Amino acid sequence: MVQEIELIQSNYHPEEALEVLGNLIQQKIAYHTQKTIRHQEMFGTADAHAEQRLTELQDIKKNLIQELKQLDPKTLLHINGHVSISVVAQQQAS
Repeated sequence: MVQEIELIQSNYHPEEALEVLGNLIQQKIAYHTQKTIRHQEMFGTADAHAEQRLTELQDIKKNLIQELKQLDPKTLLHINGHVSISVVAQQQAS
């Protein structure tokens, strides 16, 4: 399976770009937060990969906010959010 999804393909002013991208990043933050909570409940330890990704995403969001807020509000930005999905491994039927 290989799937290509054009998730975002449009022009935005900085405030709109922040809303669109900020919401996407926030959803990923929420996902990894829940993942590490579930791991903590099941195994008694945090999910190290999820914790690392949380830190990365929070930094990305912080930097994005800083950069977009420095732009003139009338600036027009083009955002191309392309997602590629491919099978990495497949479980064998038992």
